[in-house]
Amino acid sequence: MTAAAAVLISAGPALADWPEKPLELLVAYGAGGGTDVTARTLQPLLEKELGQSIVVVNRPGAAGEVGHAALADAKPDGYTMGILNLPPMLTIPITKDAAFKPEQIIPVAGLVRDPSAISVPGNSPFNTLEELIAYAKENPGAVTIGTTGVGTDDHLAMRYLAKATGAEFTHVPFASAGAARTALMGGHVSAAALNLGEAMPNAQEGKVKILAQFGPETSPLAPDVPTAKSLGYDVEMLSERGVGVPAGTDPAIVEKLAAAIEAVAKNPAFIERNKELYTEVSYMPTEAFQKHVEQLRKDYQAMWDESPWQ
Repeated sequence: MTAAAAVLISAGPALADWPEKPLELLVAYGAGGGTDVTARTLQPLLEKELGQSIVVVNRPGAAGEVGHAALADAKPDGYTMGILNLPPMLTIPITKDAAFKPEQIIPVAGLVRDPSAISVPGNSPFNTLEELIAYAKENPGAVTIGTTGVGTDDHLAMRYLAKATGAEFTHVPFASAGAARTALMGGHVSAAALNLGEAMPNAQEGKVKILAQFGPETSPLAPDVPTAKSLGYDVEMLSERGVGVPAGTDPAIVEKLAAAIEAVAKNPAFIERNKELYTEVSYMPTEAFQKHVEQLRKDYQAMWDESPWQ
């Protein structure tokens, strides 16, 4: 028997038994934001599929850089996975000398989509996106917009809205969606770019007004919220969330994890819970998700090369 054959034989049972101990699910943002909610919705159902407990670990900081770097640097033994948040996983390394590179992470499966949206406080004088834009054009820089940081879908949505309209906004980055939402409801910023799923609960309570969302079409979960495109602004931006593992993780583990995630994505309980959260289940298997991620990377790099983001 060759040494290589011996390794394969000895590795076989270990892979067949994976997972044999609890797993960690890293979240690159703070508690209460859309990415965190996705993780905690996934957690109990994925535990049942894998037969092991899963601990959600929040690693917020630097607009998602800290958490994605923690995933990239984790031991590739199949016991650490993370929620991938697009575009930040791709845009952070484009905009700076980041602590991680996208190729250090294996995209396992796409899971949900959540359109970016722009909201104002419930008592704001602005009732439509047109009114906000008109004021911003008449008063350059006077409209402050909170986001979750440079290169996030929220920030890019605001940047492209400014480019499409000629309005000048003042960008106010926060460490998390929760912090941006708190600032919005406290009237500390004129508006905030939050995902639709993050803003809808407060909108239903009358604490914020969602002026528009940046999905490709009207969401059946929020039919009264217009898209920017329907209002005449050619801006589209989504937060896409999936699951990834560190590069070097055994392909057999990746395949088994992907199968478990697919089962969760098709679970009626998961679909119904996401409807309640105003997010859309959009499962993508490994190969398709990896191709999608690579195409997005090329698109964002081209955008940056054309005009660096601020």
